[in-house]
Order: sequence, then C-alpha cells, then structure tokens
Amino acid sequence: MKSILITGATSGIGNHLIKILANSDYKIYFIGRNKLKCEKLVEELRNKYSYKAEYFLCDFSDLSSVKTACNKILKSLKKIDVLVNNAGKVYFSYGKTHDNFERCFQINYLSHFLLTEILIQNKIITEHSQIINVSSVAHDPKSSINSLDGIKNKDLIGKINFEDINYEKENFRGFSGMFYSRSKMAQIMWTYHLSKKHKDFFVNAIHPGLLGSNVINESGFLGKLITPFFKLFFRSSKEGAENIIYVMNKVFEENISGKYFSEKEESKSFEKTYDLDDQKKLYKLSQNLINKFS
Repeated sequence: MKSILITGATSGIGNHLIKILANSDYKIYFIGRNKLKCEKLVEELRNKYSYKAEYFLCDFSDLSSVKTACNKILKSLKKIDVLVNNAGKVYFSYGKTHDNFERCFQINYLSHFLLTEILIQNKIITEHSQIINVSSVAHDPKSSINSLDGIKNKDLIGKINFEDINYEKENFRGFSGMFYSRSKMAQIMWTYHLSKKHKDFFVNAIHPGLLGSNVINESGFLGKLITPFFKLFFRSSKEGAENIIYVMNKVFEENISGKYFSEKEESKSFEKTYDLDDQKKLYKLSQNLINKFS
C-alpha cells in the first residue's frame, strides 16, 4: 500500500483529493491547521467511506509549527510515496507572518520548503517517491492577476528579489497580486532545482486549473467578495483534484521529473523559472532562511 501526505487538506483541492483517494489503496495522511476541521474530516471519512485517515496539525504561517509537525511525522512514518504540497493562500495586500516573512512567500513556498527538506534529509521521501508542488498559472507575470502590477510595479513582477526578499524597501498601496505570483514562481523554480539535485525520486509542479476554491477567502473584504464569483464561473476544486491524481499516476507510470503541468498536460512555465543561476540562488537563500528550524 502506497502512502500519501497532503498539505492543506481540510478544504478545496486537498479535501477533494482525500475523498477521491479514500476509495483507493492509498494510506492517507494529511496536514491541517485547524484541529476541529481535521477531526471533522477524519469523522466524515470514517462514516462515509469507512476509511481511517491520520492527520498532523500545522500552521504554515509559523515555521516552528512546521518543525513540530515534522517531528511528529518522523515518529509516525517510515516512508511517504507521494507528498502533495498543496496548502496555499492568496493575499492582495502586503503583510508578514509570525516569522517576519511576507505572507504568501512563507505559506505557499518557504514552509513547504522546510517540510520537504526535513522529510528528504530523514529519508522519509525515498527512491521512487514523488513530490507534487501545486502551483498556479499566476506565477507568470503576464497572467491576469498581475495586470495592475504590470503597470504600477513593473520592475518587481516576474522575478525573485533576492536582495530584498521581504520587500522591505518598497511601500505597497492598494491591490496587488504580485505576492501570490512570486510565491508560485518560487515553487516552480524550486521544483526544477530539486529534480536535478535528487535523481532517485520525482519532483513536478502542476497548475491544477482555474478553480472556484476558497484560496482567496481570507484576503480581506475583497477576497470574501470575489470568492462566490470564482465558484460560479471557474471549475470546481474536485476537477483540480482529479487533475492532480491524473498527473500523479502519469509520473509513476512514465518516471517523469522536473516538469510543469497545466492541468493534465505537460507545459512550459514562465521563461525566468528556467534560469539555473536563479534556481540555485533561491535554493541557497531558502536554506539560509530555514536554517535554525531544519
């Protein structure tokens, strides 16, 4: 029986992913930040699918919480066949986490970096395992979420600001999709670098589709206002989960690594994500940022 660990599992894509896999032969483990929601999901799986899943509590806006969750994972598991780095948030305004990092950068990317590095170092992710980083077409500066930033922040979009990773030198006002975009760009660059660094397992990124999920629901009044329209006009989170499972199976069947998928098709990411020097710089910077927690 294969084992799978899914982050961000109590809503959206992760939630549907678990419910689909509950009818498979996978042993499911998931990560959530809200104990009540985690318990509710475990109960639903038991009552509706006669399935017993296990979870680990973790708040990705707090690196200490990620470290604590990792310690519990290491005590509970000997191997993970699939790691789905799915948890994510969209914020349209500037803000920092408990650890003093820009919110999207930490929640969507850096905390997953820490989680994954610890699992790799402790050989929980081993030969023939796979990592799927759930990214977004929004990583591309030409995507619609970056339309306004293409005018007012044109010197900042489409790149990783290595010398000012938290935008300390900038003064942001009003709406910006740049924070989310950068976090997803970092995710893809990390995917490519990790796939070259580790040849014994598979690492890929996927844009699961334009989905009507709750990913922006906590982004203030605007997020709450837009979310119902997302759900009305975009695809369902279930379809996004089905795309991930399709890619997951394809990776195992064809031994694919270091690729970016748009829904079910292998695709090209933004050209800057292929810069080898920037990939290495991002990886080294990320290691330095999480050093005291790893």
